[in-house]
Amino acid sequence: MTTPARGVVYLCPVCLAEILVLAPRAGDFHPRCCNRDMVPVARRVHFYVCPVCGSELGVLHKGEGPFEPRCCNRPMLPEAA
Repeated sequence: MTTPARGVVYLCPVCLAEILVLAPRAGDFHPRCCNRDMVPVARRVHFYVCPVCGSELGVLHKGEGPFEPRCCNRPMLPEAA
């Protein structure tokens, strides 16, 4: 049984579509696209959570400046992978 970790990105080797694991569950996870197995890539998405309301976000690409997400007028916290 293969259960991927949260934040793992998979890539289709044919059309280059990408998917992201948001909520891993027990099971045999084998994503397919274009009739081929998708492959995990080295890049991972990092998550932040609001300490007040529990809202979550995933960072697809950080820019050049400082990244300081806020929610409920408070800094969001990096979530452990």
